[in-house]
Amino acid sequence: MTKDLEKANLHTTVSPRVTLDSDAAKLAHLGYKQEFNRSYSFLATFSFALSISGLMGTVAITYLYPLWAGGPAAASWSWFIGMFGCLAIAYSVSHITSCFPTCGGMYYVVTHVVPKKYVPLVCWIDGWLYFIGAMAGACSTDFGAATLLLQTVSMASDYKYVPTAGHITGASIAVIITHGLINSLPSSVLARITKYYCFVNIGSVIALIITMLVKCPKINTKEYVFTKVINNTGWSHDGWAFLFGFLNVSWVMTCYDATSRMSEEISNAAYTTPLAIASALTVTAFLGWILNIVYTLCMGDDLDAILNTSSGQPIVQVFDYAMGRQAATAYLALCFVVLWFCGAVAVCSISRSFWSFSRDRGVPFASFWYNVDKTTGVPLRCLWMITVINSLLTLINLGSSIAMNAIFSVCAIATDWSYVLVIFFFMVNSEKMGVSPGPFNLGKFAKPIMFYACVWTVFVSVVFVFPNYMPVTKENMNYTVLMMGAVLLFSLVWYALDAKRWYKGPVANVDEEYEGILETVGDNGSSEEFIQESEPKERQEASE
Repeated sequence: MTKDLEKANLHTTVSPRVTLDSDAAKLAHLGYKQEFNRSYSFLATFSFALSISGLMGTVAITYLYPLWAGGPAAASWSWFIGMFGCLAIAYSVSHITSCFPTCGGMYYVVTHVVPKKYVPLVCWIDGWLYFIGAMAGACSTDFGAATLLLQTVSMASDYKYVPTAGHITGASIAVIITHGLINSLPSSVLARITKYYCFVNIGSVIALIITMLVKCPKINTKEYVFTKVINNTGWSHDGWAFLFGFLNVSWVMTCYDATSRMSEEISNAAYTTPLAIASALTVTAFLGWILNIVYTLCMGDDLDAILNTSSGQPIVQVFDYAMGRQAATAYLALCFVVLWFCGAVAVCSISRSFWSFSRDRGVPFASFWYNVDKTTGVPLRCLWMITVINSLLTLINLGSSIAMNAIFSVCAIATDWSYVLVIFFFMVNSEKMGVSPGPFNLGKFAKPIMFYACVWTVFVSVVFVFPNYMPVTKENMNYTVLMMGAVLLFSLVWYALDAKRWYKGPVANVDEEYEGILETVGDNGSSEEFIQESEPKERQEASE
């Protein structure tokens, strides 16, 4: 047995900080060696997935979209309608993650569900779509957090202090840097902090709901909340304008795949990770809808005053009216804390994603970025590269706040397309390409749910690239399509002119001749031999 263990260690070199176990054996079967410590339990993973959604903080900063689109009715119903499409994506991602629990997330899955000759191109597109969307998500979260923080300061000063674009930009960069600092600590630190954060998150939502309903001077009628449509977009058709409200739910309930990017740091990843994603997003869906209804019940009936508030954030006016200045200031500060933590875990996930892409040689100077710091056990180079890029993206706000807000749409579209691209191929090809369901799966409902996820994403993507306001001017135009188009065009031209010669998709980093024995230790402490099966033919050929 000792010789067998030595053989396994010889062919699957792992970090000395990592213990080879059944998770490492599963990962080796997928083609990768274990390089992170598995510090995340189910509770920590669930909390991580819930933190990505943000809930109280993210719903607060996106509440303005349905209010502008269709008034009270849009605020109440656009989330309810949209959450089923978002849940379809979340459940589909969970089902697929259970089959392939790696830091590559959906991008890695392409190798197993796409014909070999198309693997490099599809992987390239999917990888960059996710990276664009995830970066936009982290940047917009930090921008929203900084905006809310300064508006809280403004409220506390009785609105004597008015934040400027420069102030908000500076505060955003400061928030981004703090995320770089906390994620530079050993991953076990963030795992311990994250573990119980779900209780803070959910508890804060419940406390806010109770406080608003108890302190609000006047509750709006159910007719006003659920049937009153007020179109402030300039579009002549109320039904079309109503659709822009979907950005509220689509932006909050995105980055489902972010938690799967942590799979190589999660114990029993094939089951724990998808269960955490599915359960956390279900909680987000229903609590988010309740929050939108409570905000609308307690906001008062002067919609013009709410939308045209000097803060630019309707939620500030809503809190002030519903709870009074002191309580409103406290809860806005709490929203900032929730958003800050949402951004922190988002950056953590993106750093693992970029590290994984580097491992597969999908970025320039991949050997430099493919590095795990020996002291902290985290990919510090990737982490601080992301910190720098996010800081530079925030500078857009100095030129145009409208263009900065378009990053919210870029996040929703790019990340969702990176998921449904894989969901579609998985739905069509997984059975004939020999992919077996993981321990967490949707059973006979898998294909219908995946089909709806694809249809929903196509639908909302069309909506989100249209101008939000009419008539269109250079000040209010929707820059989403320009941002998305420019980045996609750049990545495709790069692939056609250069990358196609050297990029081959996911690349196994265990010894190519490895067909030996891995020593795995079960939960009861007993040892058993794990014989690595040959890789599926499609994956072997794609890797060559």
